[in-house]
Amino acid sequence: MPWEGPLPQKVYYQDGEDYREVVPYTSSRSLPHWLEKSKEFRLFTMTQPKANGGNEQEPIYTLVGQSKLIPGISPILFILIPSQGEEDFKIRIMALDDSLEGFPAGSFRFANFSAADLMVKFAGAIKEIPAREMTIIKSRIGKNGGMVPFLIGNQNGEKVFETRLFAQASGREIVFIGPPKEAGGLPSVRFLPQQLPQKLPQKLP
Repeated sequence: MPWEGPLPQKVYYQDGEDYREVVPYTSSRSLPHWLEKSKEFRLFTMTQPKANGGNEQEPIYTLVGQSKLIPGISPILFILIPSQGEEDFKIRIMALDDSLEGFPAGSFRFANFSAADLMVKFAGAIKEIPAREMTIIKSRIGKNGGMVPFLIGNQNGEKVFETRLFAQASGREIVFIGPPKEAGGLPSVRFLPQQLPQKLPQKLP
């Protein structure tokens, strides 16, 4: 998924000699893409040259972003951070451990995309998140779910953002904290929730 989208161009990922289109969603997780032959996640744009003498030319793929996989981890969630505009278009890719072991059910992952160190208070825990870093905090919510206070503080100990997040024992959520859109404004905060599939109860004999 892109941090802020949509992307200005179509992008394709490479698996061996195959190129497949990626359709990134901006408000939810994209559909899964499988890497069976490649050891890196690489994104390309594609141009189709004009036919030469009636013969169709092979498409040209231009590398615009790449990220190493996380060894031994599956699945991996890739966050796409594109440059602005179509000229010299590049994508920075952030790879996140999306396994249940690394990101358990009932947890929140807080990602600080701003240039400043921040403090996060959530579910009774207070954690410092350096710029460009992230942390995971368990919501400790019951099976029925509920609202949990969430606060962001700056380096001076001042509260700069406050809300309540709906937590579920069967879900997990990523909270992206970006820089203010205007100088002196509130942080830009976006949420990516996920409801995990549940096992159906066994039928009585």
